[in-house]
Amino acid sequence: MDIKTKAYVFITLAMVGGALFPLALKVATDNGANIFTFMFFSYIIATATSFTLVVLKGKLPELRTYLRRPKEYVKTGLAGFAFAGLIFYGLIYAEQFIAATFATVIYRMQPLLMLAFIPFLLREKISRTQIAALLLGVGGIYIALSGGNLLAFSGASTVMVLFLLLIVFIGAFAAIFIKRYATNMECTMFMFNSVSLVFATALFFFSGAHLMAFNTLSFLALLYIGIPTSVFVTYFYFRAFRTLKTTFVTNFYLLSPFITAVFAAAFLSETIEPYYLAIAVLVSIGIFIQRFDKKGGTYATKSGNKLRDFVIFDVSGAFSNTGEVGIANVLRNGGRVLAVKLSAKHENAVMDMIKEKSYSNVYTHRHAPIAEEVNFVKETTGAGPDDMILLKAGGFDDGEAFFSDVSDAVGPEALEKLDYHNNNK
Repeated sequence: MDIKTKAYVFITLAMVGGALFPLALKVATDNGANIFTFMFFSYIIATATSFTLVVLKGKLPELRTYLRRPKEYVKTGLAGFAFAGLIFYGLIYAEQFIAATFATVIYRMQPLLMLAFIPFLLREKISRTQIAALLLGVGGIYIALSGGNLLAFSGASTVMVLFLLLIVFIGAFAAIFIKRYATNMECTMFMFNSVSLVFATALFFFSGAHLMAFNTLSFLALLYIGIPTSVFVTYFYFRAFRTLKTTFVTNFYLLSPFITAVFAAAFLSETIEPYYLAIAVLVSIGIFIQRFDKKGGTYATKSGNKLRDFVIFDVSGAFSNTGEVGIANVLRNGGRVLAVKLSAKHENAVMDMIKEKSYSNVYTHRHAPIAEEVNFVKETTGAGPDDMILLKAGGFDDGEAFFSDVSDAVGPEALEKLDYHNNNK
């Protein structure tokens, strides 16, 4: 299975698995579960499962490396808690003061809030098409949860709405942060859950440390949230999130509430209200129109840089599990992998320039150890059979300096015309 297909499978599994989370939580609370006790035990299970995954995947040496760098460990773990746990506990608190449906609408605004961080942390270009697609998805959720009444939540507490928006804003930043720093995903899951367990333990004791007796249904719900949801759904989501266009993944994931409604109808005999179809329709339109967007998601060079109109792609996600040591080390230290496609007629000039200036971590489509990743890059850049793929692993400034030299070597006008034209057909 190629990298892109695998990413699509991952995001589909994450969406379906995540859609069952509210149902599992409802089953638990309907069977008398104390939410703080329930989440405390679920994070114990999640941490143990994450560690088992690390061992089974042979990533224990890498985990030891992270343990020897406690700042990086805590930073990654806090990002995981901010993305999931903080929002979950924030929703629990907020729903004491505002309607649960309105709190859900605010939570689902997270993809829109991510737009504030994408250009700075990922250096991705944001297009009007991407913004429109996300607005359609969030609009569909608002219509569904408000029952079609656009003023349904007009009486909500302003302070609590702002509090929840802050929580979701932090979660949006955390998601982009996690994509920006390509830590090993198996180790990342353990860091997420172990740090989240610290907070869950504190909240468990702060709330009175109430123990509870689990019946069959609440225990099954506990296992589902502790294993598939907290480990594998998150794992699948971020594997896809790191590989595919950021706004596509977030837009696609907005289908989750509709899938939840379908599962609720199937398993809990709840009625699917007609308004819920707005989610499926509007999100699907958003996904469809993003297929024609060639600008959004490409790399944004610094303002004033002569490469401003030069189409560069950040393909770091394709190399998250690479065996190429040079690239793996760059990603581990917060670097990125940038790529362009060039006409084959420029290959000799580019290779001569690379040899002359002794650049490090430069690769082409002819580098056999990254053949699978190159196929993904070719599809992403729209490269034809006669095009050359050129990749540079390193920091943002390092990558821009390299491609600036490439531009000088082959002629900026020819490069700009070739890349821009071929990527906007």
